[in-house]
Amino acid sequence: MTESFEALEDRYRAALNRVSVAYRGLQEVMGDPKPIAPGEEPPVLTKEHRDAQTEAMKAFQDYVPVRDLYWATRWGREGNPTKS
Repeated sequence: MTESFEALEDRYRAALNRVSVAYRGLQEVMGDPKPIAPGEEPPVLTKEHRDAQTEAMKAFQDYVPVRDLYWATRWGREGNPTKS
């Protein structure tokens, strides 16, 4: 059975929300990114840092195929938008 567009849209929104939450959590744990100065040691990553990075990566990897399917389906339903 084929997934309805509404079910696909729900899955897309859930995946997008998971990415948003994961990246917000990653920023809370890691703080703002700062370049490493020459001669400076890289920061130590705790388990909490690694777990936040892993969740953000997995959330994004799960999101990309759903995003692609959603937009291909939506454009197929609504017609391809013209390029300006």
